[in-house]
Amino acid sequence: MNKNELIKRVAEKLDDVPRKVAAKAVEAVFESIAEGLQEDGIVTIGKWGTYSADEL
Repeated sequence: MNKNELIKRVAEKLDDVPRKVAAKAVEAVFESIAEGLQEDGIVTIGKWGTYSADEL
């Protein structure tokens, strides 16, 4: 899956919101994860795992 496919799936799961809105949501999530890694060095997201800055 690439970024465009992810955006399409997110749009569909959000009751077919415009792709532009879904793209903003996807960007916001990844930017927030990156910020969390920069600030805290670690991000834990429930069943998806724990990520640390030294993994980058």
